[in-house]
Amino acid sequence: MSWRLLFLSLLIVAGAATWGGLQAGDWLIEHAPTSANVPNVTASDPNPMVDAQGRPVQLQPQQPLMSGAQGVPTQPESVQWHVDAAQGEQAIEQAVTTTNSEITMGDATDTLDGSNGNDQDMVPIRRTPRSPRAAPAPGNWEPAFHQAMSECRALGFFDRPSCLSRVRNQYCGANNAWGNVSDCPSR
Repeated sequence: MSWRLLFLSLLIVAGAATWGGLQAGDWLIEHAPTSANVPNVTASDPNPMVDAQGRPVQLQPQQPLMSGAQGVPTQPESVQWHVDAAQGEQAIEQAVTTTNSEITMGDATDTLDGSNGNDQDMVPIRRTPRSPRAAPAPGNWEPAFHQAMSECRALGFFDRPSCLSRVRNQYCGANNAWGNVSDCPSR
């Protein structure tokens, strides 16, 4: 049998399969059922639980509790976060007029709830600027560099490489010590 005859027979079989598939698809579409054979589920189901507004209530699934048991956690008490407009305006005015940078927690609660909070456990909040890290002297940077490198080597596996790179760039690059000092490899 020649390859031409094989190729022609394969082409005829492929065309017949395509034509047959299209005809079978059209027949299936024409004879598809108009409705599903499912019994009426709303007639056999119990009435769903609804809330006061008539919305269906969905039950919360069980989850692990802090005690180790399974169950539905209790809802925390709701907090009333409502602030009257007059109290809010009064708090804003007092915050604007306050010029010192030291406000105690008692003062802050006095502005919001209007009570006189003279509790002994209130701690004043102080805002002090953080002091910048002192730069080492130009000729005496190596001990600080080795100290920083030892601190980086004490870090965990994932933090160590970025810390070492940052410290090397900070000290070795600024002091032109690449390849001249231990722990500063040549570039």
